[in-house]
Amino acid sequence: MSATPALAWTGEVISVHDGDSVTVRRADTGKTAKVRIYGVDCPELKQAYGVEARDLTARVLTGKTVQVIPAQKDKSYKREVGGVVLLDDLLVLQDALVSSGLAWVDDRFCKLAVCDLWRLHQREAREAGRGLWADKSPVPPWTWRRMKHKR
Repeated sequence: MSATPALAWTGEVISVHDGDSVTVRRADTGKTAKVRIYGVDCPELKQAYGVEARDLTARVLTGKTVQVIPAQKDKSYKREVGGVVLLDDLLVLQDALVSSGLAWVDDRFCKLAVCDLWRLHQREAREAGRGLWADKSPVPPWTWRRMKHKR
């Protein structure tokens, strides 16, 4: 991820809301911060593969030390937006989610150079039929949310 290293911070993941939202206790202040994972959008919990996305994030991150790399200045629904790297394994959460077919690269917001790598992972997951790509016509979460609000 391409962010100023001075802005990155370390903490422990204390809870996972869904595939792309976690709560992290900052090592420097002890305060908690809700973090929206940058550049990807996982299915909602009531959508197909939403629970699987949440479970992958929880399995990989809960109780672990991560580095949060802020990716934008503005918050999203009172959440910081950033990349999340599992320090023990140098695993980038976005890579794991997209490669497993449990997230879309969100082209509306994913503007950093690393997004091209995630798009490649997404294409590979789609071609292999992994996760949500096992469905013939998976519905992106932003479309699903819009459909739910029209009801």
